[in-house]
Amino acid sequence: MVWWLTTALIAIIVLLPIYSTIGEDYFFYKQNIGIIVIAITLMRYIFLLKHHWVSNSKWFKAIFIFAPIPIFFFLIGAFADFQAFSDEKGINSMLTKLPYKNQTALATYIRTEIVLFWSAAVLSNLFLPFRMIISIWREINKGTH
Repeated sequence: MVWWLTTALIAIIVLLPIYSTIGEDYFFYKQNIGIIVIAITLMRYIFLLKHHWVSNSKWFKAIFIFAPIPIFFFLIGAFADFQAFSDEKGINSMLTKLPYKNQTALATYIRTEIVLFWSAAVLSNLFLPFRMIISIWREINKGTH
């Protein structure tokens, strides 16, 4: 429960500058929150698996071997939507109410945070099945996680 609250707090802190500046004009809140949650949660499973209750269940680990497939499609779709919007209309089209200097700074922030968390989510999504396979192998052959 603490990790879910921490993840929610990080998502709020990251998206607060966007929400406080442009409010509902930002179209990518759901995708952005999903990307942040996926990045933090999967990294947590990769690095802290032996401290998690999932480490005692082979079935959950087996599910996490195949779960990255639909997650990958979500990540690709979310980033493709953002990139298409960024290429066609531009991030600055959401920021027309701000002065130009603030538009540039916020557009850079939006692009940077999406690329950062998307990259972290894709990489952790890529490594999660390998981590789960290693954990299952260790549990079966050595008795450790």
